[in-house]
Amino acid sequence: MQGKLLTEHLSQSELALNKRIPTLGLLSSIFGNENVIIWLKIQFGSVNDYAEQGIGMNDSQLSELSTLVLAEYYYLNAAEICLFIARLKLGKYGQFYGAIGGMKISSALLDYIHERKTDIERAEREQERINREIETDERIKNGITFAQYIELKKQAENGDKNAMEQLKIKH
Repeated sequence: MQGKLLTEHLSQSELALNKRIPTLGLLSSIFGNENVIIWLKIQFGSVNDYAEQGIGMNDSQLSELSTLVLAEYYYLNAAEICLFIARLKLGKYGQFYGAIGGMKISSALLDYIHERKTDIERAEREQERINREIETDERIKNGITFAQYIELKKQAENGDKNAMEQLKIKH
């Protein structure tokens, strides 16, 4: 799944804002903490295998890291965890020197969270800009000038039923 996410070129905000992808918290409430921790251990364990450092995290360390990540980052969804792991393996958060440890992964996850927040804010600003453009286009398409309004109002006051109807629609 990690490779698939990268080939789709989805942004962090696209993944984070996708309500169809379950969060760690939701998965935990449905399947229980233990099952989510097992899944997280598999994800973090794959870093051990990938890095070929010789000394990786042991089962106890993987369990503790997974438990802490579930407690602290329950709002991340499953795809975001996979994207983080893929980016970690690609060296986006620095190289591993010596043993891979929970602190190195936790530190990299903090960087990921910062990038995520920045990307979500960017996506929200872009959506606001698009909404303003749509609203402006609608006003231009459906609006009338003040001079046109005054003329329409005069026509309505003189009994023009069409003008009266248009004024009802415009308000």
